[in-house]
Amino acid sequence: MPLATMAQTVDFDAKMREYKLVDIQTLEGAEDIVVYLKYSEADNFVGKDMYRDLEKAYFTEDFAAKVVRAQQILRERYPEYTLLIYDAARPISVQRYMRSLVEGTPLQSFVADGSKGGRHNYGVAVDLTIAYLDGTPLDMGAGFDDFTEAAAVKGTSDTGDAANRNMKVYTAFVNGLVKRGLISEAAAKNRLMLIQVMHDAGLYPYRREWWHYEELTPMSEVRSKRRLLNF
Repeated sequence: MPLATMAQTVDFDAKMREYKLVDIQTLEGAEDIVVYLKYSEADNFVGKDMYRDLEKAYFTEDFAAKVVRAQQILRERYPEYTLLIYDAARPISVQRYMRSLVEGTPLQSFVADGSKGGRHNYGVAVDLTIAYLDGTPLDMGAGFDDFTEAAAVKGTSDTGDAANRNMKVYTAFVNGLVKRGLISEAAAKNRLMLIQVMHDAGLYPYRREWWHYEELTPMSEVRSKRRLLNF
């Protein structure tokens, strides 16, 4: 089946449930989380709707629990805010289709080819931001799917070593972006608020994308212990 037609013919919601993933908004403590899947609209870097009828954010049960914990931490500290999810579990067919759209372009290096599957393709990654309760996102200094240096949160490679992925490292780098004129002080404050909340829930940002959060678990372990969303 052509990759471009996969999302039109597969019931992604049914498949997510078949793979034992959970809809984040059905969990206690997550009712106020706002979900706006960027790849279920054309409002994304490839300008195409790749999820069609999929509008819910699915994760493995244990990963979802950490996202819920982050929401609880955020609401306790900042009652006027909520998490806004842009992407969650992603079928491998969509990953491969996405890669095909950027093949041979400058964006190619930002999109995994789908040969093995990344964290989104196992239901253990989330793309998100902080928003007001009406869903209006806070200024993070760079938009979702911004591939410029302004979107980064760290200048060194990501590792499974927590000593290299802590608030001291992130704060120094984000404040450095302000000094270089790449983001505003207000955006830096918002970005560090998000990092702190997610960090306290046990999730860490990918160095080039302020919106992407994951566990410290090595990718080799993810692939050996998790089930690839092979649809």
